[in-house]
Amino acid sequence: MTKAVRNTVLVVLCCITTVVLLFSVPHAYSADKKSEAAGKVIFETKCLKCHKIAKFKEQENSRKDWVVILSRMQRGTCPMTDDELELLADYLAKAYGN
Repeated sequence: MTKAVRNTVLVVLCCITTVVLLFSVPHAYSADKKSEAAGKVIFETKCLKCHKIAKFKEQENSRKDWVVILSRMQRGTCPMTDDELELLADYLAKAYGN
């Protein structure tokens, strides 16, 4: 086998291995990252519109506590959907929870 053929075979094997590894990554992991990113965007666009980030840093609420707080905000001055509330509660619990 010539050096060029051997190198070509190695490149093809590396490409196949890479494709197999990419497709074997759990989709749940990427879904979690997308949810976290969406929660962060909602946080930055809705919460930080009126509140300073220090307010969140000094609290250590559970997810359940964040849902109660966000529900109160949802009924009051912060329009958000129930889906946004859930994403935001997940994000806040992870980023600023106990």
